[in-house]
Amino acid sequence: MATPYNMAFACLTCCKSFKREFDLAEECPMTLKCPECGGSAYNFGRHFKPPKKSNKKQWDKIRFLFEHGFRFQKIRVGSGHHDTVPYPETLEEAKEFVVTYKDYAIHSG
Repeated sequence: MATPYNMAFACLTCCKSFKREFDLAEECPMTLKCPECGGSAYNFGRHFKPPKKSNKKQWDKIRFLFEHGFRFQKIRVGSGHHDTVPYPETLEEAKEFVVTYKDYAIHSG
């Protein structure tokens, strides 16, 4: 039996985030229904730390990153297992980030 993990889901419409437990031996869904508004809540993985619902600037940054294929997956650029790139703090930094790390973006079919 594989280890269960809590995956973070976030609704980009109502700025609600919640976690669901999944067994990594099974395929984890990319979207779930938002418990607050009924819209789509997207899988942002195990490492996503949502801002407060009222923090509009941070949610704008998250939307921008999501629209460019970044779901807070770890980006490893070095040869070492732990060489990861930190995600940007601001929307301005995010604009440069998506250009610099475009090869690591997740492209949905």
